[in-house]
Amino acid sequence: IDVNLKTITTYNGIEVRRYRTRFTEALSKRARAEELQRKYPKRWRYNKRILNRVRALHKRARNIVIDFSWKLAREIVARAYRHKHAIVLEDLGHLRDSINEKDDSIRWKLTLFAYRKLQHAIIAKAIERNVPIMIVDPRNTSTTCPRCGSKLTYIHRLAICSKCGFLADRDTIGAMNIWLSLIHI
Repeated sequence: IDVNLKTITTYNGIEVRRYRTRFTEALSKRARAEELQRKYPKRWRYNKRILNRVRALHKRARNIVIDFSWKLAREIVARAYRHKHAIVLEDLGHLRDSINEKDDSIRWKLTLFAYRKLQHAIIAKAIERNVPIMIVDPRNTSTTCPRCGSKLTYIHRLAICSKCGFLADRDTIGAMNIWLSLIHI
């Protein structure tokens, strides 16, 4: 499973499947709340109407992420259970460490991005249905060609292998390499 802000990409050895996320919707709610806080820097804490609106927007953003994570987790685990597949996830433990090195403008996007909430929901549902789970190191999953193993070059999000001519987007490459890491273990 490869995750980004707009889509979640899965690969089962045969087909690539994409799920649209609602993370951008949650992100827009949070951006609106922060916009209100910037617009009224001193008043928003003391004016009940503004404060309630800010709280409601933050709560709505959080609820969107949580709801989407559990619904998608249920679908992914049900599919894996039906086909007797294991679920392989990226180890996202160092995500918070890398956020601290990023620019402030994208830090909150990555925080809200809710990798951990989605991963937690998938793991919980997999345990509930007794579906095997593996966690792999995400290093080089988007930079290595899944066909020949050489380094890929990118034009925006499109990866091109100079050795074998393989062509795919970043998410597909990541999902395929995560799946291949399961086979090599």
